[in-house]
Amino acid sequence: MTAETRSALTENNTVSTLPPERPTAKAMWRLLLFFIFYIIFRLLVEVTLSVSCYSIGPTLPKALRDFLILGESTEEILLTGDCKVLISGIGFLVAGLMIRAKAFEYDKKYTLKKQASKAVYVFIALAAMAMALFLNILILKSGITEISEDYAEVAKAQYDCSFLVGFIVYGFISPLSEELMFRGILYNGFKRYFKMMAALLMSSAFFSLYHGNGVQGMYSFAISVFIVYSYEKTGNFLATVLIHMMCNLTAYIFTYAYDVMSQGLVNALFGISFVIAAACIYILFFMKKKVASDKAENE
Repeated sequence: MTAETRSALTENNTVSTLPPERPTAKAMWRLLLFFIFYIIFRLLVEVTLSVSCYSIGPTLPKALRDFLILGESTEEILLTGDCKVLISGIGFLVAGLMIRAKAFEYDKKYTLKKQASKAVYVFIALAAMAMALFLNILILKSGITEISEDYAEVAKAQYDCSFLVGFIVYGFISPLSEELMFRGILYNGFKRYFKMMAALLMSSAFFSLYHGNGVQGMYSFAISVFIVYSYEKTGNFLATVLIHMMCNLTAYIFTYAYDVMSQGLVNALFGISFVIAAACIYILFFMKKKVASDKAENE
């Protein structure tokens, strides 16, 4: 199938019915390069800003210096948790901006745009928040967070900052950046060459491995599957960003407040979140089946 034919079909919103193109080594390498460049952009920005803070931090006004620098000694300068998380957020932002054009291009070409009802978005939002809460409590109850050194290091870095800084960076900036990469480019890119289920599993696997530790990897894989399902359900890229934001915000707020919660409250939230997530996912799936059934009867 020629690119012109595919483009014409896309404009008529029939992209989902197109057979995948034959994958080539060059095409797969191109997708991998986008992922590599995304990581490199983030690292370059973070390293540059970190070096800048180490270099000019001591010369800044006291208020700003106290915000950026934890302490000074004869051997080293230490950055505050707020400074490190803000640097990470800027890295996310720059990396996302660098790939945004390709992500929007792939979204337009390879995702069928739909008119999802408001009810669909409501159930997706409730399911996302409930899933995030349920999975986080499940992970904490399992005890695997206590034996994973990699996760402990990541968690310390994420929560070694003020609530507001973490709320903004992890609740809004990183979800937008990651959705541009993992759903905008990788999922749509894989879907161009493979069936939807294969694209879902491959992009979710990349998202899982990207987090660098088993605890977050398992959680991220499950959330990625739901994000992709919602993406296909609505055909709306913005929905993936909002779902990711809600999941991150729910997890961040819960983890921040976990130490002051009673075990009874945690158990209650565990049960309630499971029921809400299961009910919403069932309704979304049932709604899909019902629409298909009604369409078949009308035909």
